[in-house]
Order: sequence, then structure tokens, then C-alpha cells
Amino acid sequence: MKHYDDIEWIFYKEKILSDEKQIEMEEHLYRCDRCMEIFLSLIDKQEVDKAGDSISENFTADLMANIENLRYKPKTKVKKSNTRFKDMFVYYAAVASVAVVLTLGGFYSGLVDMVPQIGKSTVERHNINAPNVVADVSGKIVSKTSSFINSFEISKSREELR
Repeated sequence: MKHYDDIEWIFYKEKILSDEKQIEMEEHLYRCDRCMEIFLSLIDKQEVDKAGDSISENFTADLMANIENLRYKPKTKVKKSNTRFKDMFVYYAAVASVAVVLTLGGFYSGLVDMVPQIGKSTVERHNINAPNVVADVSGKIVSKTSSFINSFEISKSREELR
């Protein structure tokens, strides 16, 4: 924390500094007891008497009377239990949905890893030289998808030629 010296505080007191510097030094006074002591030591008796002249004799009594005239208004109580329940419900619903997604994701990834192993173990047990049914189905899907995409590309190229 940067502290200011006596000369800077004199400039501050006389309002010689820029507005930005004045604000900066004022905010520093709120946080720094050391600088506050330096600044207060620069205030002399004449300045205290001058400030006393600007405040009326009954200032404290008037202020206390105004405070006593204020009526106490209790704050209205807000039902927090209902909003708290809603917040907790949303929280648990989000946690449950994340758990379900992770569980399903793990289940399906495990299933994808197990299908080739099951097919391989079945073929080995029976010693059948038949093609793998799972690989045959996936090959058919890939070929049909490829032909479907190619048909779009062909029709698009025909439209561009016209």
C-alpha cells in the first residue's frame, strides 16, 4: 500500500490536487490509519474553530430528535422454504439427469465393446466358417448410406449443369 507524505496531505487539505488525485487520497484515508493520523495532525485550532462556527449549537440535540421521530418498520418476512425447495428440486433433478446420461453412455460404450467379442467367441466355439453377422449388417448399412449420399451428390451436380 502506497502511503502519502506530509506535503501531499497539505496539498490535499488545500485542494490543490486534481479531482482524481483528491478522490484517490480520500479513499486511501478510509483504509490507512497511519495516513489518517498524519492528515489529522495537519489540522490546526483555527480550522477546528472555523468548522465549529458552521455547525449550530443544537446540532446534536436536533439530530437525536430526528432519530427518535423515525418509526421502526420491521421487514416483511419472505417465505424462503418454498423457494429453497424449488432450488433443491432443480439441483437434484440436474444431478439425476447427469447420472442417467453418464450411466447410459457407459452402458452403450460397454455394449459396443462387447458385441465384437461375443461374435468372435460364438464363431470360435462353433468353428463355423460363415461370415460375421454383425460385420455383415454394418457393411450393408455403410454401403446403403454411401449410395444414398452419392445419389444426392449426383442430383446436385445435374442441377448445377442445367
